Amino acid sequence: MGLRFDPMGGGQFKEAVKQIVEAERMPIKNMEQRKSREEARMKLFQDFKNKFTGMDKTLQEFADFRKFRELKADLGDASSLVGVTIDKERAETGSYVLQLDQLAARSSVISNGFENPDEICLGIGFVVGERADGEVSEIFIDEEHASLRGVASQINADPELAFRASVIQDKANPEQPWRLIISSKKDGNDNFMVFPEFYFLDGTEDFYIAGDHEAQNALLQIDGFEIEADTNLVKEFLQGINLHLKQAKPDEPFTLNITQDYQKIAGKMKALVDQVNGILDFINKQNQIDEKSDTKSTFAGDTSLQTIEYRLRNLLHEGFPVGDPDEDGFHFKFINQMGVEFDKSGHLEFKEEKFTKVLESDFDGVSEAITGPYGFANQLRTVVGAYTRPSDGLLAIKEGGLRSRIRRIDDDIARKERMVNQKQESLVRQFSKLQASLAAMQQQQQYLSAALPGGAGGNMVQALLGG
Repeated sequence: MGLRFDPMGGGQFKEAVKQIVEAERMPIKNMEQRKSREEARMKLFQDFKNKFTGMDKTLQEFADFRKFRELKADLGDASSLVGVTIDKERAETGSYVLQLDQLAARSSVISNGFENPDEICLGIGFVVGERADGEVSEIFIDEEHASLRGVASQINADPELAFRASVIQDKANPEQPWRLIISSKKDGNDNFMVFPEFYFLDGTEDFYIAGDHEAQNALLQIDGFEIEADTNLVKEFLQGINLHLKQAKPDEPFTLNITQDYQKIAGKMKALVDQVNGILDFINKQNQIDEKSDTKSTFAGDTSLQTIEYRLRNLLHEGFPVGDPDEDGFHFKFINQMGVEFDKSGHLEFKEEKFTKVLESDFDGVSEAITGPYGFANQLRTVVGAYTRPSDGLLAIKEGGLRSRIRRIDDDIARKERMVNQKQESLVRQFSKLQASLAAMQQQQQYLSAALPGGAGGNMVQALLGG
C-alpha cells in the first residue's frame, strides 16, 4: 500500500497552499468590491460637481447689467464698407450716420520691371532708409543678394526698419513683369516714410524708382462732421466701438445702429436654465430607484442632494425686486413671468419667445430682476457658492469624504495583501520542510524494504505513515 499523497510529484502541497491563500484573500475581494462601489460614486459625484462648475462660469455673464446685455451692429447694405467690433461693457446703444470718403494709406515706392526676380544683375551697393526710431540705416547688398528677391530679403531681415519690401508680378509689361515695392509699415500721415535711396555699382541691369505714393489719413463723417483717422482700424471711434474701414464711397452715407441683441441674451438665459435643469435632473435620477437599483453605488436618499434641490426650487419660486423700495413703481418680478416655468414633471422649461417679448417691453426691469444685487443670478450665485467654495463648500467636503474612504480601503487592501503574502511565505516554508521530511522517510522505506527479509521494512514505514 503506497503513501496517502505523493509529496514528490502530484502537486498536492502546491494546491493546498493555493486553496489556503485563496481563502485568506476573500476579505480582499470584498474590500475591492467596496472600493469599486465608492469609485462609482466618485465618478457620479464628479459629473454632478462639473454641472456646478459649468454654472459658475455661466453666472459670470450675469454678474451685472453690462455683462448680461449683448449688443449688435446693424449696417444695412454697408457691411462691405466697414466692419464693427463692440465692447458690450463700455459701448452704448444709438444710431449714427456715417460716410467713408477716403481710406488711410501708407507711403510706398515701386521699382522698374525686371525679367527674372532671382537673376543676380544689380551689382553691389546699399539701400539707405529710416528705422522706426528715425535713425538712418544702411543695408549692404552683396553680390549674392544682387537680385530683386535678394534685396527684399535683406531689407526684411532688419525688423527695426520703418518699411518692408515685396516682390510682385505686373503683367502690364510681360517682358519685364517683376518689380520691387517698398512700403511703410504703418498707415497715415503721421507715419510718412522718407523714401529709401538705392545705390548699386557694376550691375548688368539698371534699378530705379518708377513711381511713388504718399501716405494719407482716412477721411470719414459722423452725423455730418468730418473726422480724420491715421489708420483703417479706428479704435474707440465711439466709446467701446472699433471701426474696420474696408472701402471708401464718397457721398454715400449709411446708418450704423447699435442695439440690444435680444436673441443672444435669450441664448445665455437658456444656457443658464439648462444648467439648473442638469442639476435637478441628476438629483431626480438618483432618487428614482426600484428593486434592481444598486443604492450603494449611487446617491439615492442623500440628504445633501435633497438640500440642494430644495434650495434651487425654492429660489425659482421667489420674486426679485425691481426699482427703489422707497419710490413708486417698486415691484417684484417672478421668473415664470420671464418665460422660465416648471412643467408637470418638475422640469424647467424656457419659453424663448415669451422671454424675448418681456425683454423688449421692459429691458431695464428684466435686467435688474436677473442681474441686480438681489436678482435671480446673484441669489443663484450665492446658493451655488455655498456648494462650490474650494475649502469649506459642501461639494469639497463631500468629495474629501469620498476620497478618504477610497484611501482607507486602499490602505486596508495593502495591509491585508501584506498579511496574505506573509502567510503564503510561511506555508511554503512549512510544506517545504514537510516535503523534505517525507522524502527522507520514503528513502528510508526503500532502504529497509531492501535490507530486511520479506520487505518488513516497507510495512513498518507504511504503518508509521498511516498506510
